[in-house]
Amino acid sequence: MKSLKNIITKGLHIHLSILCLLLTSSPLLAIEPIATIGQPLPVQHAFLNNNSLIRVVPTQIHIVDVDTNETVDVFGECTDFCDVIFSPSSSHLAILNHTTNPRTTTVSIWDTTKREKISQWLIESVIYDRAAFNPVQPIFAAYLPSEIVVWNWKTGESVAKIPRVNFPTFRAMSFSADGSNLFVASDRYIELWNVESERYVGNFDSKEFDSLEGLTVSPNGKFIAIYEQDSSVIYMLNTVSQQLLWENRSGLGRIVDMQFSPNSQNLFVATATSGIRRSGTGHWQGWDDQVRVWDVESGQQTDKIGSEFSYIESIAISPNEQMALLQYRDGTVLWDIEEMKQLKVWADYPSWITALSPDGKTIISLSQTHLKSWDIPSQKLNILQSSEGATFNNFAFSPDGQKLAVSKDPWIEILDLQSGKVEIEFPEFIGTAEAMAFSPSGELLVVGNDFGKIFILDTNSNETIQTIETGVNGIPICLFSNVMFSANGDYLVTTGYPTNNQYSILVWIRVGNTFVNLYSWMESTDSTESTVDFSSTDNGKTVLAVTSSDGINIWQLLRDSPQLLTTINGWYKAHFSSDENYLITQRTDELQIWNWQTQTPLEQVIIPRLSSVSQDESVITSFNNDKQIQVYDGSKLFPTLAGLTIHNTKDMKTVTFGQLKRNQLYQNYPNPFNPETWIPFRLAEDSKVTINIFNSLGSLVRSLSPGTMKAGDHSSQSKAIHWDGKNNNGEPVSSGVYFYTINAGNFSATRKMIVKK
Repeated sequence: MKSLKNIITKGLHIHLSILCLLLTSSPLLAIEPIATIGQPLPVQHAFLNNNSLIRVVPTQIHIVDVDTNETVDVFGECTDFCDVIFSPSSSHLAILNHTTNPRTTTVSIWDTTKREKISQWLIESVIYDRAAFNPVQPIFAAYLPSEIVVWNWKTGESVAKIPRVNFPTFRAMSFSADGSNLFVASDRYIELWNVESERYVGNFDSKEFDSLEGLTVSPNGKFIAIYEQDSSVIYMLNTVSQQLLWENRSGLGRIVDMQFSPNSQNLFVATATSGIRRSGTGHWQGWDDQVRVWDVESGQQTDKIGSEFSYIESIAISPNEQMALLQYRDGTVLWDIEEMKQLKVWADYPSWITALSPDGKTIISLSQTHLKSWDIPSQKLNILQSSEGATFNNFAFSPDGQKLAVSKDPWIEILDLQSGKVEIEFPEFIGTAEAMAFSPSGELLVVGNDFGKIFILDTNSNETIQTIETGVNGIPICLFSNVMFSANGDYLVTTGYPTNNQYSILVWIRVGNTFVNLYSWMESTDSTESTVDFSSTDNGKTVLAVTSSDGINIWQLLRDSPQLLTTINGWYKAHFSSDENYLITQRTDELQIWNWQTQTPLEQVIIPRLSSVSQDESVITSFNNDKQIQVYDGSKLFPTLAGLTIHNTKDMKTVTFGQLKRNQLYQNYPNPFNPETWIPFRLAEDSKVTINIFNSLGSLVRSLSPGTMKAGDHSSQSKAIHWDGKNNNGEPVSSGVYFYTINAGNFSATRKMIVKK
């Protein structure tokens, strides 16, 4: 499995860094999601037995029922930078959690049947997925920069070190069937090392390879299958004679995974598309995401397995050889090998390109080959649509949230969101849409393509298409970031990079039925994810917010030139509220709400990885660590409700909108946790506070009595109640489900939390 490199640090560490970095900090408000869209993103699979799967997701290991796809158990912990290695029978696995500063790997060995951790040890190196289990002994081997180290995985003790001086380049490794030797794929040869003597035996001299990438040994120990980097050629070698038996090209793409059948008679080879092409305006050619079945003895292809999905990532074969699990980028397919038919499809997980409909009722996720739509109230996937040989690359919602414009390179289609039916298709060759947006009335659709052109499309007729040439000082745009209409439809803004690589803002004004360039200017930013949004001042002047390296610049659009009004201390998003008084921004793990006209920050909210905000701010979405979409009630964040506090940064006085009307107990954070957590809450009036913590049997575990606390919000770590994970006797509690109850005056409430070790 390739390493997961997630640049976003998890919850608690980010929260602490925010508190340290901000010179003036408003209270952090902890709110919990009201819904979760999609299933955790599968990263890797193996069959535990014929009825159960082991599924690796970004944060944990799941045991999944094959028939229902229901998760029946969860164990382990995967950090942001993690690999998982399975033993040959999947009876054990190793979780490799890496850090890069310092460079370390924590190895945790688990019994997958009992879901028990057997051992754990620390390695002062990052080993990625360059490791293997011995099939007959409790031995685990991993490649370090200059040696292969062998451990007893029951104890975590090192039992052998194999120096690799002559052959330093390493690609993959596997033990022999009897466990006595290691086969190592270096750059050009298959090396053979004896584990007990820690000596180099020799290399397979059948031929010299070119950048070996993968290696697997048959269960009976007689064969080794290998493939090279970015290649579709499979090589079969005999382990006894060390000779090449046969080689064949397995498709057109590149090999990404291969598995021997349990009886060693067949080899399943997964080939992924490596490049697609087309001539003129036709569909793309060259898709090759197939699993080909090869007879090991003869080298003849006997079958081919495929599905509607593209970009296959891995395969797994059931112990009885009756089922294959095909993992693609957008879906997972369970395949009946004997009947050669598809049994089940699981695709209920989002892609990274997602957006929320203006009415807050629908979430769209788009990949290159699939469009997915979820209904938020029911949390169900209701549209799964293939690109059918074309490629999706962008989309935009109509203002009423009922239609969706999709770039299906090289055409644009408008779909009905309820049925997924295409209502209108624009036949002109538009190319790759880098940015798209509807006009406020929904009658126009603006598209910026990869050739630096702007298309204005009439959504009621596919025959009316305007084309606008763009550029800054005669230099054409080569990469669009945004296109957007102002609320009154009078202005059109486009942002992007001309060929001189200076991020530029271009403003167009409507004249009759077309748009004329008004002026342009450059912004300082190093991100292609810079966003823009329109609003207006109290006197009706149009303003534009642009995220930049300095913060969020708010410009007033005058006839002759733009005027910089203010810069807000935001970073990633720029979204004006529907009443135009407030600006929503994102900085690291913190969502901020500003009164932009007075430059006063409202409460800051812990919402990681902000994704989208609905038109009326009633719904906010973000990604969690498992790549699911979290849905939040945005109405709780704005001063239309009582109890929202604003901090004036100029004179540091506190202004409160109304009085606090109610007490609240919030979800603890982090959750699950080990060993400590914070319990946030809000008080309507000064109260004596007690927090009681109970186990799942209802027995009191710990009582926390901070005494009388002031009315207000107690969400930040400095104000929330801290629990160190110990009972009243000072002993650490065990893993499991616990309940915490707050008693404050006449107020009492209970929530659930999880200790996970």
